[in-house]
This record gives sequence, structure tokens and C-alpha cells, in this order.
Amino acid sequence: MSLTPQQSAIKHHCDIATKSRRDSLVSQMKVIYHMAKSDIPTHQFRGLTELLQSLEAPDFQCSANVYQHNESLNDMEVAIERTLIEQLDEKLKQSEFLGLIIDETVNITVNKKLIVYLKFENRGKAETVFLGNYTIQSGTARSIYSNVVDALKDRGLDIRRVMGLGSDGASVMMGCHSGVGALLKQESAFAVQVHCIAHRVALAASDASKAVQMVAHYKRTVNSVYSFYKHSATRTNRLRELCATLTDEDMTSLKQQCAVRWLSLGKAVSAVKKNWPALIMELSEEAANGNAQSQGLLNQIRSYKFIALTHTLSDVLPVMDKLNLCFQREDVNLGCISPMFKDLTVTESTEKHVRTFDNRRRQYIEELIESLERRFPRDDVDILKGFDLVFNPDRYPVSCEMQQYAQHAVKPLIEHYGTPKETETGAVEPLISPENAQRDEVPLMTALRGYGGLNFLTACETVVRELGDIFPEWAKLAKIACTIPVSSVPAERGFSLQNRIKTSIRNRISEEKVTRLMRISCSGPGLKDFDFPRAAENFHAMKLCRK
Repeated sequence: MSLTPQQSAIKHHCDIATKSRRDSLVSQMKVIYHMAKSDIPTHQFRGLTELLQSLEAPDFQCSANVYQHNESLNDMEVAIERTLIEQLDEKLKQSEFLGLIIDETVNITVNKKLIVYLKFENRGKAETVFLGNYTIQSGTARSIYSNVVDALKDRGLDIRRVMGLGSDGASVMMGCHSGVGALLKQESAFAVQVHCIAHRVALAASDASKAVQMVAHYKRTVNSVYSFYKHSATRTNRLRELCATLTDEDMTSLKQQCAVRWLSLGKAVSAVKKNWPALIMELSEEAANGNAQSQGLLNQIRSYKFIALTHTLSDVLPVMDKLNLCFQREDVNLGCISPMFKDLTVTESTEKHVRTFDNRRRQYIEELIESLERRFPRDDVDILKGFDLVFNPDRYPVSCEMQQYAQHAVKPLIEHYGTPKETETGAVEPLISPENAQRDEVPLMTALRGYGGLNFLTACETVVRELGDIFPEWAKLAKIACTIPVSSVPAERGFSLQNRIKTSIRNRISEEKVTRLMRISCSGPGLKDFDFPRAAENFHAMKLCRK
């Protein structure tokens, strides 16, 4: 039916008004999205919109189109979160296997929380996403496992799709008989437990420090120096001035060694090493004025043992920081100690003290290596190593040795994924055909080598995308390799994000809102990549449901 000129004019103006309101809503949702990504409290929205109005941003010029009520702003966050969840669900449906990353902590209001991340495969590429931050009543393995199962069910996911569990290695997670991993294996027989590599390295360094008394004493001394200056602005300013005079550089802030922070000793040692001449001079001045505490610290830090250990740790700990397991260094540099501080007096530097320290140095490094071997048992990493040997072309030998290499590489994978498993609910069929996998092992590696320049991740992607029809068993294993987490670092970052959102000032914010802001912050794409029109549709749908 044709419209009259009057009707056409009315329709035209209505379309303009509708588009103006829609554009304004999308722009407001961009502001809300940016605030969530930047940990900006919601009450700052009014100030930001006033700023945009003063800058004459076109979508904010009509005040009637700008939402101000807290409930509306909350609905925008919900609509954004719902959009992210919808997009996540679409991806998870396409992933045949999943990996779990879980950890527990206590938030600022002393509620016990369980954070859950999912690792999945999207066309051969591994992705890690935030699933949720859940309040749990008990820290037992059964309670944690039940919460994880419920969280997966809420997303329509089966626990039997989980092929890997990454955690911090606590007994409640890794217990052989009643830990979360053991409970998971009762449902998902092929699941692999992984103790976070970052935690292992930190624990290995801690074990070595405890085993060598000299290092334990050194840590106490470093913390005493930190406390001595932390509580006095006057002393810190004098130390800062001395550093500027002696080195023409700003002072490196002294750090405290903290047991709950990974390898914090490394930063503390680095600060002491850089500030050592200024520390000696400042403490000497304090001691000359009769300060007994400074005299005690001075006696400790100018000893040969302290200086030598500072340089030893400054060589060893950066390697640990980089998660490098090559600690058997023969060139720990101690020779630079004397010339670097030739104008200062070093005490206890007799040949006897040097020999004693050298023995302790060797003991510490040996303990460090042994701790790493204990924290990284071979049996525990055989499957992960097998994946690396198969899907990492950089490890392949020359062609004439490929057959023998392939047999060794695939053995742990065939044993784990190619044999039936027994669970409490009955027998589980193998995930792959061992005969087909063994038949295709050498052709697969030959094909991957032919591509040239592939690493582990790109090789897995190539197998899934391009070689899946030719090598279906290995395509399935490549998908599993993408989902097994080797670190629980995402969970640690998640807790840091939680603590930035729910602070002592914002302690009344609800747990539901905390989880929502966490999801937007860590799972939301960049501002240009997010689907704001879809979020706006979700927002309007919520408004219509209330009417």
C-alpha cells in the first residue's frame, strides 16, 4: 500500500529518531564496555557522558537519549555479558575437547571463591576463556568438583569432554585418590592432570632455599634491610641521594621477598645488588651516629658471604624467572665482586670464607637442580612430551632416523589414548585407533616437515585444518594437545582482576556483578571488534521482557 506524503514524512522522521536512539545506545554501551575493561566504577558513567557532551560528541547531545539510572547501566552490562556468553557458547559447541584451569582463593570479603577458565580448540587454534568465578561453601575436592560440573552443565557442556586439568598443584587438586583430578578421571578417563609449570618453578626455588641455611639467612637479611628503609622516609631519601651521586641513576626501590609471590626474591636481590654501595655508605653513617640496628645490618651486608651470594642469586634467579630449566651453569660470575667495590671494605673475605661459600654455592645450585627434577617427574610429563615430539617439527631427526624417532615419540600417546580405560561407570573405548595412529605416524611427520617453519601451535593448526581428512586419528590428538593446560596462570590473573574490581572501597559490589565485570574485562575483545549492535538488541529484549 502506497503512503501519502504526510505518512512518508512521518515515517522518515520516525526512522531518523529511531536510528538516533540506536546510535546513542550503542555509543553508551561502548562507554560502559570501556569502563568495564579499564576497571572504572559504574558511578563514573555520568561524568564521562558529560565530558562527551562538552566535547560535542553527536550521540550524546540529546540528553533524553542518554541513560543515567543505575538499573539501566546495569542492564547494559548484562546485555554485553550475555552477548559474550552467546559468542562463547557458539565456539564451545565447535570444540570436541576441553581443558579446565581452576584455582581457589578468598576475596576481600572473606568469601571462598573458585575461578574456572576453559581452554578449547577453535579450528586448530587454542583459546583460553573465563567461564566464571563461583562462591563455594567448602574447599574439599568433592565440593570443588561438584561446582565445576554444575558450571559446565550451565553452559551445556559434558564433563567427559574435559581432556586436561591445570591447577596450582595443591593436594586437594592433585590428590591421587580423592583429589579433583582423581574425581575428574572417574568421569573422563583420558583426562590428564597438569601441575602449573610456574608454580613448580617457584616451589623448586623455594625448596632449594629452605635446604641451604645460608640462603634462608640471606632472605631474612634482605627483608630486614627492606623494613629498615620502608618505615623511614628520611633514610630512604638519604639512600636515594647517595645512589644518584654514586651512579648518576635513580635508586632502584628495595623489594621484600614474599613467599606468596613467584620468585619475588629475584627482584629483591636485584635491588640490593644495584644499591649496595649506597646501602653501605648510608648504613655506615647511621652506625656512626650510634644506631645499633644499622650497625647490625652493615655487618651482615658487607660480609663476603652476603656479597657473593647476591651475585650468585642475581645470576641464577633471572633464569628461574624465565622458566628455563637449564640451571647447570658453570660460569656463575663471582670474579666481578672485588673490582666493582674496590673502594669499600669487605669483611670475612679470607681464603677459608671463600672456600666455605663456594661449597655452599655448589650446594645451593645442586639443590636447585634436584628440586626441579622432583617438581618435574618424568612420568608426569610423558604425555605432554609425546605431544611435543610429534607436533613440533623442530625436534624431528634426519629422515633416515624418523621411523625409530616416531616409535619412541608416539608410544606414551598410544598407551594413553589408544587403550581402553576402566572407570566406576564401566569400560571406556579408546579415543583413537592405535593401529591407524601407528600407521600414519611417519607420513604425518613427513608432511609437517614438508610445510617448513612450523612450530608446535602452527603444526597442530595445520593438522586440524588441512590434514584432518588424511590423518583423522592425529587430528583428534592435535585437538587434545590444544586443550591441555600446562599452566594455571590465567586463574592467577583472574584473581588479580577480581581484587582490582572488588576493593576495600567497593566491597559492597555483588558477586554477580564482579563476575560480570571480570568476564567483560578478560574475555571481551577490543572495542572495535565487539558486536555492539547485537548487545543493543539484547538490551532492548531485556526491556521488552519487563513490560
